[in-house]
Amino acid sequence: MATYVITGRNGSNEPLVSVSISGISQDAPIVDELDVVNALRQYLDGVAGVSVVVAQKYEQVITTV
Repeated sequence: MATYVITGRNGSNEPLVSVSISGISQDAPIVDELDVVNALRQYLDGVAGVSVVVAQKYEQVITTV
């Protein structure tokens, strides 16, 4: 799973709150990771003082030479 960072910013584009998701524990794949990220984005969008919500995805790539 990739790591997602969801950040709520104020009108001056300064970060107010940031949440990092690096894993979701499930016995079987019931909930898609993007559904969790989008739910958190919607939640932060309703927080007082937050005017912009940005979600970033980070993936680790391993190569061998």
